[in-house]
Amino acid sequence: MLRKVTTQYGTIEGVPCGDPRITVFKGVPYAKPPVGELRWRAPQPPEPWQGVLRADRFPNIAVHTQPGEDFTDFYTKELNPTAYEYTMSEDCLYLNIWSPARSTADKLPVFFYIHGGGFTAGYSYEVEFDGERVARNDVIFITVGYRLGALGFFSHPELDEPSQGNQGLLDQLMALKWVKENIAAFGGDPERVTICGQSAGGMSVSSHLNSPLSKGYFHGAIMMSGGGVRPPVAGVGPWLSLEEGQENGKQLLDYLGVKSLEQARGLPAEVIVRTALGRWPGGKIGPVLWRPTVDGVVFTEDLRDSILGGRSHNVPIMIGCCKGENLPKAFRGELASTDAFRASAAEKYGSRAEELLALCDLSSDEALHAFASRELGLCGGFTGAMAYARRTAQLGRTAYTFVFDPEIPGDDAGSFHGSDMWFVFDSVGHSWRPFEGKHYDLARQVSSYWANFVKTGDPNGTDRIGKPLPRWEQYTEENPFTIIFQDEPGRLNEGGEQIKAFTQKYFLDQL
Repeated sequence: MLRKVTTQYGTIEGVPCGDPRITVFKGVPYAKPPVGELRWRAPQPPEPWQGVLRADRFPNIAVHTQPGEDFTDFYTKELNPTAYEYTMSEDCLYLNIWSPARSTADKLPVFFYIHGGGFTAGYSYEVEFDGERVARNDVIFITVGYRLGALGFFSHPELDEPSQGNQGLLDQLMALKWVKENIAAFGGDPERVTICGQSAGGMSVSSHLNSPLSKGYFHGAIMMSGGGVRPPVAGVGPWLSLEEGQENGKQLLDYLGVKSLEQARGLPAEVIVRTALGRWPGGKIGPVLWRPTVDGVVFTEDLRDSILGGRSHNVPIMIGCCKGENLPKAFRGELASTDAFRASAAEKYGSRAEELLALCDLSSDEALHAFASRELGLCGGFTGAMAYARRTAQLGRTAYTFVFDPEIPGDDAGSFHGSDMWFVFDSVGHSWRPFEGKHYDLARQVSSYWANFVKTGDPNGTDRIGKPLPRWEQYTEENPFTIIFQDEPGRLNEGGEQIKAFTQKYFLDQL
């Protein structure tokens, strides 16, 4: 097995996993630490080293609110049960690489994963990322750390950088460049790289699909619960304008009590992050402010314009979501009553609201609640993902769509945001939840679909043990096939096709 490799920066020695056929290289530097004068600047290539770098420990996580400290928090229990132990630092630009290669001649496809966390949280070795299990599908699996929050998405008029507000995305791109230049030493094929991400990671994938700087560094893309195309809505997205980003940067410096970037660079990173994630004057919540910026360099236009104009990079895509993250668990606001729903529809759909309302069950408040609980066509996350796929298909390109909705044991959370990761990474055995045989079977199938797509741009074929996978058809306007993962994979077929078609077309028409 390949335990010791030589990159253009130096020699790295990995360690065997529990399955000794897999070698893991933890904490591989792909850029200089972005500290001191490099804070808020584009990432720089790493310094070469002498001797052998022993890659046997996971690296620092990017500075953000320390995960894992609140044991009553849902995602602490779910994804961050030991994260309070991990060291945070601005020195966080590292890769973790799991390789099953025996030699450099293997030229294995590369699965490059970008973690989520709203661009303000997350790290590259969360408990649900089982690189060893993924690599057993004969792919090289890579996870990347990148700058977050106000350290990774900061703009300011004094910042003398070609790009502003996208340091975290530039980190990801630097990592992709590093992979293109060095992955052959690990037995990988630099011409078969697929990028994948969940939540903000999915938004990052969409960003690279629509950034001119990222062209040629990947050959397939997977967006999980993020990255869809929707009309402007409150919350994360659309991306900031440069003017908005710079105004946020100026306000942050005022809030920090400093007069210049030089003074701000002298402050501890934790102070900047804690201040930036506090309540913002005027009622805005900090995390919403720290997201990518249309700066004229990383992005020359808004993602929606790029997607609708057909200027996304032409590579096969997979896109989808979890059913449970779309459906309301309590009926309030627009779903409080039929009258409230009618008013909301009028606000959202204007002159075409009556077309939508005619497709809904408004016979009573209770009937509306039951209808909305099962109808994904009313949900922005699902509709945004399908609208992206629909536009991709209109351009004659390849798209596959999915919905996760397996039975999730242990509580009544349902198919919550992030529950898909236990299956994509075949890591149900790491969860506190009492998963059983059917879940392990589904995880084997799902992880095989993802690996097949990484290998060929098509998820179909066999699973890891050689069993044929249920057919996953390509999404087209004529046949909007969406696979749903429940006890086993099958076609999403729950009615409401008219609403799905209406809302997707309306989203695209509005854009």
